[in-house]
Amino acid sequence: MIKHYTDGLLFFEGRELRIVAYGVSRKHAQVHADGLGLLPIHFYITLDGFLTVAKCRLVWRWRDDVSVAFERWLDIRQRLVIEDRADVSRTNF
Repeated sequence: MIKHYTDGLLFFEGRELRIVAYGVSRKHAQVHADGLGLLPIHFYITLDGFLTVAKCRLVWRWRDDVSVAFERWLDIRQRLVIEDRADVSRTNF
């Protein structure tokens, strides 16, 4: 669990919001975003500059604070390596 605050980005449908996350574990986190506005039930968060991305579900909300459950982690680095290998194999015909 990450007990200190960490900066991140929450995004959905072309909208991006800078966030501060705390109480982060592999399964959930609390998040604060100034001027949060409308938020869908499902969205994405990255806490490491897009090295990994979490598909999230809204658990609760109070003004600009939310609790999220991480439904699935996407390893962007692994995905890029797989895509690069596929491109190389296509060009070797």
